[in-house]
Amino acid sequence: MTNARGRGGFTIVGLLSSLVIGLVLVAASLSFAISTFQGAEGNKVREEVYRNARFVGMSLQRDVQTAGVGIESEVEYGTLSTFNDTLVVLSVPWQPTLAHAYQVVPPAGVNNPLAAGGTCGATCIDLAYKPGGGFDLAAGDLARLQVNSERRLLLITSVTDIGTRFRINFLAGTTILHNEAAFAGGLQLDRFQSSVQELRAIVYYRTGNTLFRSQSFTTAGALQPSPMAYGVLAWDAWLIFTDLSEGVAADPFDANVNNDFDDMLGVRIAARLAANRADLRVNDGGLFSNDYEWQIMPRNLMYERNR
Repeated sequence: MTNARGRGGFTIVGLLSSLVIGLVLVAASLSFAISTFQGAEGNKVREEVYRNARFVGMSLQRDVQTAGVGIESEVEYGTLSTFNDTLVVLSVPWQPTLAHAYQVVPPAGVNNPLAAGGTCGATCIDLAYKPGGGFDLAAGDLARLQVNSERRLLLITSVTDIGTRFRINFLAGTTILHNEAAFAGGLQLDRFQSSVQELRAIVYYRTGNTLFRSQSFTTAGALQPSPMAYGVLAWDAWLIFTDLSEGVAADPFDANVNNDFDDMLGVRIAARLAANRADLRVNDGGLFSNDYEWQIMPRNLMYERNR
């Protein structure tokens, strides 16, 4: 008599069940991997925009806070200004102390004010050395011409040491960065109350979808730009005044006495930043972008208001 014993092995049903379960696990794992990969790649696209926004915001906070260092805003002359989509911040640089104000050396004579133009030509002024000798101004520098209570901007094109004093030549013209320049308005030098002091201008502006930052000029008067952020789809700036109103620019010549340059508290900037490429894994394949806003109240402007 033969003793029958069960034989081990796979049945067709068991094998098919195992294959189905395996395929389900593989599909689930593959789906999870794809989802994780898409999420990671999508995060890279978003992080690019967030990183640009942080960089722009930090740069604005640092630069705008310098508005008014060593120079106060006046009714018609702002250390912080906006026009079109351009933001301008003016201050006196430290090197390592506040930049020296050079006194004008007038020509021989007793007439005052001096004849129209500079001391040595239409766009030329002789200046006294710093105490102890020497000077720091150079070609390409922006400077403030102060004549009594009047201010003008100068863009220096050359500097020459002539032995007993030094001489600056500057660009002819009536405006620089929407501020009056040189002898605009018929300004004449006062032989006793005229000086020239270096200024620093930081300028933000958008061309196309690129945000530029500049803090230097060519001797021909052109800004020397440095790209700061790409994918800038929108860029707007408004001045904030002491009555908390806003304006796209200060206007000291209208009937409103609350929107002059000496009424400024700060600036508001709004921007839309976008990724540098569209990605099918983000925003349904559309270009990912995000809106940002910064409000900055420079401490120097606040000090001017609260003195």
